[in-house]
Amino acid sequence: MKFLLSVVLLALSFSCLAQNETEKYVFWQPNVKLTFDMFRGTPTSSVVEKLKGANTYYDVALGLWGVLDVPKTKRMWKKMPEKSCFCAALDKTKSFLIVRDSAELKYAQLFWDVCELATRVTRKTLLETVCQMDSIGFHTTVSSKGVKVFAHDTLNQVKSFGLIAMFYTTALNDGKEFRKAMTSAIFNEVVSPRNEDAYRFYRNKVDSLLLETEKYATTAEEIERFIRNTPEKGYITPTKIVGDFKNRGEIRY
Repeated sequence: MKFLLSVVLLALSFSCLAQNETEKYVFWQPNVKLTFDMFRGTPTSSVVEKLKGANTYYDVALGLWGVLDVPKTKRMWKKMPEKSCFCAALDKTKSFLIVRDSAELKYAQLFWDVCELATRVTRKTLLETVCQMDSIGFHTTVSSKGVKVFAHDTLNQVKSFGLIAMFYTTALNDGKEFRKAMTSAIFNEVVSPRNEDAYRFYRNKVDSLLLETEKYATTAEEIERFIRNTPEKGYITPTKIVGDFKNRGEIRY
């Protein structure tokens, strides 16, 4: 009986690992906190000196990941909606600690939580834009010539397939801009001067925002999509997508 229980617990532990973590990446979830063991990278001496010059003793390799999957054929576009996934990921192989200190860990955790907030800004923006376009009676068609927007008869409740693909890049860039601004403020006001009062201010602010935006949190299904690295049956990941309607190009952050 004890042996059977041990096997079940072991299976559950692997299941949790599969949902939140791979050998290389850790994905943000409410029950996942950063630990020293997640920082496995080895910095060069020049990088160490550069960080020390900025009064920083760690580097956390974070990414705001996004992927768009669309129906495989034109006929399927009329029946299946596009799927967008976003997540905050940490690369364990590129993250490192110069000093194994709890202060560095809590700063890294704050930046990781900001990255998750950025995914929520992206989802919220995308959802609100699509709902707004749908409510005023627009839908899109997608072909090799690009995306076209048409008015539809709202009385017949025509589904607005194509809108997610249309506004995906714009929403993702909104999330990246939010993360860039928040990260810069925290580094300049908290990390570099080692200001504990400022840390408590931003920690409380981020915690409050995480609570307010809980319904837009990263889901297990989204993480599964990134770990699987392939779209579901009937979908493909397009090589070309609609650009940013705010003309910001691709924001790398």
